[in-house]
Amino acid sequence: MSILGIDEAILTAADMDGARKYLLDFGLDEADGGPDSLLFNALDGTGVRVCAESRPGLPAPVAAGPNIRACIWGVSDAATLGRLRAELSGDREVREDQDGTLWSEDDDGNAIGFRVTRRKTLSLQANPVNVHGLPPQRGLNQVPEFGKAVRPATFSHLVLYTPDASRIEAFYAKRLGFRVTDRFTGAGFFARAEGNAEHHQLFFIERANTRGLNHIAFHVSDHLEMMLAGKAFAEKGWESAWGPGRHIFGGNHFWYFKSPFGGNFEFDCDMDVVDDFWSPREAKFGPENAAVWVTPYQASK
Repeated sequence: MSILGIDEAILTAADMDGARKYLLDFGLDEADGGPDSLLFNALDGTGVRVCAESRPGLPAPVAAGPNIRACIWGVSDAATLGRLRAELSGDREVREDQDGTLWSEDDDGNAIGFRVTRRKTLSLQANPVNVHGLPPQRGLNQVPEFGKAVRPATFSHLVLYTPDASRIEAFYAKRLGFRVTDRFTGAGFFARAEGNAEHHQLFFIERANTRGLNHIAFHVSDHLEMMLAGKAFAEKGWESAWGPGRHIFGGNHFWYFKSPFGGNFEFDCDMDVVDDFWSPREAKFGPENAAVWVTPYQASK
């Protein structure tokens, strides 16, 4: 099954005006979400839809208050949708929207959708880097562009809580074809979709009697863009939750910010890529294995 990655997450908010400001400040582009929702996209068209908690027709909540209501996965083609329908309909309800999106639930009750992906192919250029002893990329008399506004490129990954990591791992690996890439012993696992080589698009953290959103991450191009985006976001008044830093599992640079959606939002970049010859690692869940380095940042006043 060629699941490529996350096309869209559906979130709820208590204050729609505040949610709109947050996502604009984060650098996402506002699109037409219809009369009763906000839609914000990254450069490739992946993104988030935000609805009021009271909006009729939303999937049932798995956590109280503003939180995630659904994750829509982009797939490569209609044949993949057919295979997913056949796989899931044997033991759970599967329905189809007018736009062709298939809807069901995973084993934690999280609403999951599948549609032929709407993401656009991007052609991005990394910021040039000068390395001592090598020919300079940036060249003579050229300086980095520190003042540019950074726009997230694509939906990177989603992190959810689960009361039973083994059960939900079995569902995503055996039923949907996800590859487990690394594990925290007794505490959760990272997984990538079959059609995506990046280390993870999904991470479940085990916590008793808990479901719902931990964080959502969007890729920017590189470390310079992550630092510029995080600095600008903090200086607009949004509170840093963790970072900047660099993870060990996944290798990605990160900077997390508190959000009005029940979990954090993250800028990230430079994630490891793996294939089916990769052997999952395992480590104790704790600060010493979460980041190789992490530095708190205090925005200037």
